[in-house]
Amino acid sequence: MIISHVNYALPLSLAMALALPLATTSALTAADKSGNHAASLLVKDDIKFIEAANQGGLLEIKESELVLQRKAPGLNQDFAKKMVTEHQAVNKELSELASRKGVMLTDTLTDDMQKKYDALAKTDDAKLSKEYIDCSLKGHKKTVDAFKEASEDSKDADVKAFAAKHLPHLQAHLDEVKRIEDAQ
Repeated sequence: MIISHVNYALPLSLAMALALPLATTSALTAADKSGNHAASLLVKDDIKFIEAANQGGLLEIKESELVLQRKAPGLNQDFAKKMVTEHQAVNKELSELASRKGVMLTDTLTDDMQKKYDALAKTDDAKLSKEYIDCSLKGHKKTVDAFKEASEDSKDADVKAFAAKHLPHLQAHLDEVKRIEDAQ
């Protein structure tokens, strides 16, 4: 007597089809808890670093463009131009990294960063150079600390490499802004 062939593929594919939405829901839920709406491949701290680095870069660019536009007296215009160019390049690379890792970045400032920019924008021309340098000094100190931490502690190798690659340039920015401040 010949026993008919049993098809195990159908029950297996049905089980996989039922399990897939559960796995997808778990990934989305984890991403939603991090504040990110796309499924990210990163841990929460790495996402926070990328978002903060993006915001810091955007603010530096906008503040530097402001002082260039207003031709702030006493300011080394070359420094502001350099900040625009170099932070645009870093943010472009950061955006590409974020995209590969499933992190969606914005090209607008958060409310807190916008308030910082607005405060600088309200500064009269006579004080703009000094205020810009103060803002740049504070921003670069915070940025250097964040990049140093990410270069040492990031869980993702690409994020860690990005932070390590740009840390020396950001430290050079901080050193340069300190020299400008000392010369004022």
